[in-house]
Amino acid sequence: MTVSGVQLIVSVATSGVVSAIVAHMLSTGRAEKEFRRKKLEELFMAVHTDCTKLFSTNLIWPRVMRGEITYDEGNDLLIKNLSDRDKSADIALMLINICFPDLRPSFQTMLQRRDQISQIHSEFKKAYQRGENCDAFVKPFLEQLKMIDTDETALTDRLFRICEKYN
Repeated sequence: MTVSGVQLIVSVATSGVVSAIVAHMLSTGRAEKEFRRKKLEELFMAVHTDCTKLFSTNLIWPRVMRGEITYDEGNDLLIKNLSDRDKSADIALMLINICFPDLRPSFQTMLQRRDQISQIHSEFKKAYQRGENCDAFVKPFLEQLKMIDTDETALTDRLFRICEKYN
């Protein structure tokens, strides 16, 4: 076999191997993009569900703070409207920690909001149990509830920017 024949065989064999490698890389890249996009969709739904649940479960407390209903009536309404334990916050945390760590700061802001709402509710509950007027809790509590939407929008805006990479 001549040198040019060997070169021809090597080039044909090499181009087949290179083609196979390129095809594999393209296929893997598409699969990775599809996987990431699916996880971003799951994350979006988990964040939205969690924010909606946080808002709706706390919406009864301003009525109690104003004295329109009793604390026990508020609890009864809360229990009546709660379904099985919602795992959306756990799902969002898992997806962010495993797949999208760049979203941690935005998610932390949401968790801090939840803590602020809980803190105001805790202080209100103590005042209510002491028989004090609780009107002063309404405004800060409602302000925190309104910020849930702002926090969700901030996180989902970042999520959509990440998603653009996978389209």
